[in-house]
Amino acid sequence: MVHAFNISGTQMSVAGYISKSKSRGIYRYRRRIPQELRGIWGKLEQKMSLKTKSHPEALRRAAVVNTKFDEKAAQLRKQISGKTLPNRQVMEAAREILVKEGIHPQQIPKTKEEALRFFKTQDEWKDIWHNVLPGVTEVNHTPNDRGGWDAEYETDESNPWYQAYNLLTGEKGLSMVPTLQEATETYLTINAEDKKRTPHNQKKHEGKAYRAIRALAPLDTPITEINRQKARRHKDALMAANPTWADDTLSRGINTLSAIFNSAIKEYELSMTNPWTGLTGTVQKNADDLTSEDRGNKRRPMTPNEIANYKRNLLKINPQASLIGQLMIQIGCRTMEPAGLLIRDLIFDTNVPYIQFRYNRIRTLKNKNSVRDVPVVGDLLDSLRAYVSSIDTANPDAPLFPKYGRDGGMDAISATLRKIVNDKMGLKADKTCVPYSTRHSMKDKLRALRTPMELQYAILGNGKRTVAEGYGDGNPLAYLQQEIIKAEKLESWGK
Repeated sequence: MVHAFNISGTQMSVAGYISKSKSRGIYRYRRRIPQELRGIWGKLEQKMSLKTKSHPEALRRAAVVNTKFDEKAAQLRKQISGKTLPNRQVMEAAREILVKEGIHPQQIPKTKEEALRFFKTQDEWKDIWHNVLPGVTEVNHTPNDRGGWDAEYETDESNPWYQAYNLLTGEKGLSMVPTLQEATETYLTINAEDKKRTPHNQKKHEGKAYRAIRALAPLDTPITEINRQKARRHKDALMAANPTWADDTLSRGINTLSAIFNSAIKEYELSMTNPWTGLTGTVQKNADDLTSEDRGNKRRPMTPNEIANYKRNLLKINPQASLIGQLMIQIGCRTMEPAGLLIRDLIFDTNVPYIQFRYNRIRTLKNKNSVRDVPVVGDLLDSLRAYVSSIDTANPDAPLFPKYGRDGGMDAISATLRKIVNDKMGLKADKTCVPYSTRHSMKDKLRALRTPMELQYAILGNGKRTVAEGYGDGNPLAYLQQEIIKAEKLESWGK
């Protein structure tokens, strides 16, 4: 009985780490890696199939896996003990103490030996040392054989003055120059606060950042060791190892590294230039040298016949995905924009029915220009009204399309729409035609109609937002509605 009780207690502690596959009914274990261990662990989370459909058995097996997880975490923490900096805020305060004393962060000695050399050659450092020391509490002093006293001081890791003393004397090899791991963690923390991504998208972003930085150099490498020459060699190596990569794929990787370095330079006040500045992934070629593969990196608009074919196939799939795809066609919106709508975002009790795109808990938007109101017209408006009447609208903050308004939902809707283009329309080999191509088609339609640029921007959510309430003599939504109606009737556009 005692044994059973212990197992039960363990099972209770792992219940939050198991989930059941909707398709196969098999349980799996999934647990996030603590942030401080992700670099040395080599992944963001631990996940594995428990190979059972029984909940009690899944709990038992998860308890075994979880014990191994905790053991590994404890082992890795021992490996990095003494290598990681104390609490970041404490260390920043310690650095400020030294800055006020006239010491630049990069002057801070990395070893005791280096500190002693400074003390022997620079008298002002002795004065600084004496200015810092009073902030550390003396706990004991004993006479020495030199006729003086040897003092012992507190070792309070949370005391900025103690950490300033450690930095100044080279104790523990502390340095305010961050490692690649520390720089990445700093970047991810600040970036997450600015972008406010969904948990799912934030996890994907973290994974991309760590993959980019791990490919560069070991995570314990000081960031100042990566100079322009190393950055260029890394870029060239990536290009050589991945010849089929699109230019924008390489550029995104380089841009991630650049963002990490920019963040570290700013937050740690480093006197170094960003080695990635100007190192885009684009390979410079003459137009005559471009191959069809090179040109294939860009998405093209759908032709009128392809749009008609796409619409026919959209009507054959589940209603939520169908409406998302139709919205993308009619108003040229991005996939995530309609997929992340809330019920409250449909404004239909007005002379000009419209959808409002706003930041919410489900998804973010590309930028502030993406925040906009766009009319919906014709058969699609009728279909949306019918759909809304068929669902529970008691909670206006609920997802309009719950199948996709969730973590992982954006990937799911993209896959569903891509399957139509690839399989139903037979365009799998054409990498330039994707569901997003409908946005390019709408751009071409508006250009063909000679729609004023400010109205184009207002519909598509890009460029400069110059549409004001005073556009013409009436409601700007009415002008947008007219342009969308004309675009719906257009039978030919583009090349």
